[in-house]
Amino acid sequence: MKKFKIALVSDWYYPKIGGIEYAIDSLARNFIALGHEVHIITRGYDKLQPFTPVKELTVIRLKGKELTERFLSIGAYKELYDILKHGEYDMVHAHGLDSPLAISSLLISHIIDIPVVITNHSLAGKGLIRIPLHLLGKFFLRYPDAIIAVSSAVAKETRIMSNRPVYLIPNGVDILASDGADTPVVLEKGGRTSVIIVSRMTKKKGVDSIVEIAPSLIKEHSDVLFLMVGDGPLKDKLEKRVKKQNMEQNFIFTGEVPRKTVFYLLGRSDISVMPSKNEAFGIAVLEAFAKMVPVIARNNSGTSDIIAHEKTGFLVKNNKEMVTYIMKLIDEPELRKKISYNAHEELKRYEWPDIARKVIDVYTQVVHEKNRYHN
Repeated sequence: MKKFKIALVSDWYYPKIGGIEYAIDSLARNFIALGHEVHIITRGYDKLQPFTPVKELTVIRLKGKELTERFLSIGAYKELYDILKHGEYDMVHAHGLDSPLAISSLLISHIIDIPVVITNHSLAGKGLIRIPLHLLGKFFLRYPDAIIAVSSAVAKETRIMSNRPVYLIPNGVDILASDGADTPVVLEKGGRTSVIIVSRMTKKKGVDSIVEIAPSLIKEHSDVLFLMVGDGPLKDKLEKRVKKQNMEQNFIFTGEVPRKTVFYLLGRSDISVMPSKNEAFGIAVLEAFAKMVPVIARNNSGTSDIIAHEKTGFLVKNNKEMVTYIMKLIDEPELRKKISYNAHEELKRYEWPDIARKVIDVYTQVVHEKNRYHN
């Protein structure tokens, strides 16, 4: 097997916490285990705690000034151009259609004629914003040699925007992830049934629906505990709503916590809910599988690839169905055990070493096609 020198490019990488950040780091570590050289090219995060990668991994942080949460100063993109032009990379792999660095790397790689692939980690959603996002996608997705989609829903949307080859390769999960808590969160359950939601606190993620359904659940099960794990612009608003409705005894908001703490909390939870209607993949679902926690998620999104309804979890259409299945799992502990066992068996499909090999196969095909074209 050919050994590649690979540049993984994205704005989103540690110490920022999120699904793309985790996927890039996991992919990089598994590429290294396969004998490839990997450089992650990303931005700096001066306001966050420093992150130290594994010693075999090179992380290049661009020096450009942060103009907004999304964009850097023009110098960063010029620096990216110079790095890619002189880095002697065999493959550039961009991550995230919402990352300006990733999109810039598509254009730069096209100009300097380096093979380039992009992984689409997101869905545009169903609102009016979908139209301009699709138009932008059609423009920029002319440049990669191939596109990787993390779920069937993402692949379907990607094929609307591009005629480039689209490969469906999911993200994975570290089955033996640490159960330590870097930032301990006091969780005194006292025999209560806990429902955990691991998500960025945004409207897109649907976390407000948890506060909406809580009164009907608390009416039937007064001791139910909702564990809201994550941070975001809706967090303060949701906390105020909970307080206004006198539900403070039934909610814990942790804010942003390290991934090790997420696993710690999952291991002490009874039910996991993913309320997002437009989830591109659902790493949080796999993390719950790994910790033997049954999952309820919205149907017709990336989670539909992962969950087999009523076998490895539950897929719901609306809030009413979500309440029904939460009630069912609260009332039937044996069902929780059965679903959790079935789900845990599914993790074999999402092991990072296998996923890394599939991505390398895409690289090999792209390089072969590009060489044939040049010859």
